[in-house]
Amino acid sequence: MKATPEGKVKKVVKAIIAQYQPYVYSHWPVLNGMGEPTLDCCGSVDGFAFYVETKAPGEKPTQRQWITIRRMRRAGAPVFILDGEDLPLREFDAWLRERVEPVMELESYDAR
Repeated sequence: MKATPEGKVKKVVKAIIAQYQPYVYSHWPVLNGMGEPTLDCCGSVDGFAFYVETKAPGEKPTQRQWITIRRMRRAGAPVFILDGEDLPLREFDAWLRERVEPVMELESYDAR
């Protein structure tokens, strides 16, 4: 089965997250239109929640997604809107790395 343009972006985002395992939790819910809306990925790293909405290149979130994004940001959670552009992907990667590296260093120090 051929991946959709958004599916290709999701694959890249999942690869970024995979670099930081086991320190990052990510959940990719499959929505069926019932219940409270959410974004493509709900995650946590070192006690920090984060959310990701993936889009096909050039696409933007829907009105319903913007409502969810604003609610999440109002609650203090970072939301990354990733459409395959290099800079936002690098910013997401850097955000994760900034939270994972100190934990890895502590574990390395504790193992001595």
